[in-house]
Amino acid sequence: MPINYLKKIQLGEFNADGYRIGPSKELESVIEGFYVFSRDPKDTTHLIFNDGFPVLIFLQNCQDTVTVTAENDTFEIKAAWASAGTIKNVYVNYNTHTNPIFIVRFYPGAFYQLFGLNAQHFRYNPVTPFEYIANNNNFSLEEFFGYNSIEEKIAFVSTYVQNSSTAISRPESLHKTLDYIHKIKGNSTVRNVTNDAGVNYKWLERSFLQHIGLLPKEYIQLQRFMHAYLELVGSKDVDLMQIAISNGYYDANHFLKDFKAYTGKTPLEYIRFQSQPDRCQIS
Repeated sequence: MPINYLKKIQLGEFNADGYRIGPSKELESVIEGFYVFSRDPKDTTHLIFNDGFPVLIFLQNCQDTVTVTAENDTFEIKAAWASAGTIKNVYVNYNTHTNPIFIVRFYPGAFYQLFGLNAQHFRYNPVTPFEYIANNNNFSLEEFFGYNSIEEKIAFVSTYVQNSSTAISRPESLHKTLDYIHKIKGNSTVRNVTNDAGVNYKWLERSFLQHIGLLPKEYIQLQRFMHAYLELVGSKDVDLMQIAISNGYYDANHFLKDFKAYTGKTPLEYIRFQSQPDRCQIS
């Protein structure tokens, strides 16, 4: 999802311009939350990132579009997109003044079961038009966009999930392992995670690939980078070495390498990019 919205979710920075609506009790094991964010029309370009929780991003109208720019590809998406997996150096540019942005955030594993997808579905295409998935799963985008209010759209998605014939399951040991990784903010190694969670590595790797579509190492890296990113953009005086060490990186160069891979920019280049009043240029 756009990392500026993910930042607000991670930090719990909610107000009238960006807020969370919790799912019903029946859906709380499938949907982490519904989110609504108002978008500044001058803020036209966003970095896309995923922290391990698959998301559906709905634009305001079914005819609204965005242009997705990856390292070796550029394509247009209309109405809505899905994203998951590891997303590196991908930006979205809003082609219309769509507002607000409506986001459905799923728990790892539940999304794939709900829509009958292999957990590896997003490995090579981490940002995908939702239209393709919706058409194969009787999710009517036409009906969804026929509703105007957020409450009606949430009700539509909730009813769709409740009426799904798919039984959502997740191994309890995997659930506990994910909770542990989130608690330590990815500041650990796979070996330490297996030891502290009391699980076997081969089981852990198999379970992650089957239910989440990522290797344990990849999932840990996402959490570590996200929290390092939050510290970086929240700092007045940027100390790359301190940020790196406090988030489990070996040194500043290790953090710089990861940052460049995920954003396509150095930290200082990215901070300058973020400060531009109209971020219409990706590079």
